[in-house]
Amino acid sequence: MKLGNTAGKNKGKKYLKIKGDEEITVENLAKSDHFKWWFGENYERLCNELKQKDTFDVDILNETFLRIYDKILYGGLDVKDYKAYFHRAFFTNYMQAVINMAKDMAASIDGVDVSDSSDDDAALTQAKACLEVDIMDYVLKKYSEKDFELFKMYVTLKPAVNYADLSVMTKMPQSRISERIGRIKKDLRSNEAFVERRKRLVKGFID
Repeated sequence: MKLGNTAGKNKGKKYLKIKGDEEITVENLAKSDHFKWWFGENYERLCNELKQKDTFDVDILNETFLRIYDKILYGGLDVKDYKAYFHRAFFTNYMQAVINMAKDMAASIDGVDVSDSSDDDAALTQAKACLEVDIMDYVLKKYSEKDFELFKMYVTLKPAVNYADLSVMTKMPQSRISERIGRIKKDLRSNEAFVERRKRLVKGFID
């Protein structure tokens, strides 16, 4: 993917920089904002349509939104039919999640996830707590205080509350909540250090 003033062909275009090493064209920003507006306006409708198909999963829904949003923002993806494109992308992500879930279940049956019966339960519990603290500290340092508090509420209260409940509690639109929490979750899932530590803890290994 090539961004910015590639080979001098994009002279005259304006760019907005983020994180210091990425460039976003004003055109792509406008397109991504329009998609974000569409997603917010149609959030409940999308949820209902997926529920009718018995494929609704709020995490996959928000992950799909973030992936499309990033493709538009950073890659300039042109989407003529938001609804059709979103449903196709969601189905692809949904099937991948089903495949991964099946693999996890198979691994558990094979005896991989047996950490709860270990003699080192106390040390394992402490190691898990340390990982949670490190994750929350990472989120606190990288994101705004409002996003951190929102994520902390989500993690602490889940599964007792969902995005709709958080929307009522915070007076924030549900689409905005899903976008903010989804972006943090995506960031954490791509953090190799956290992922590796979690894998080791699931297998009962303590560093």
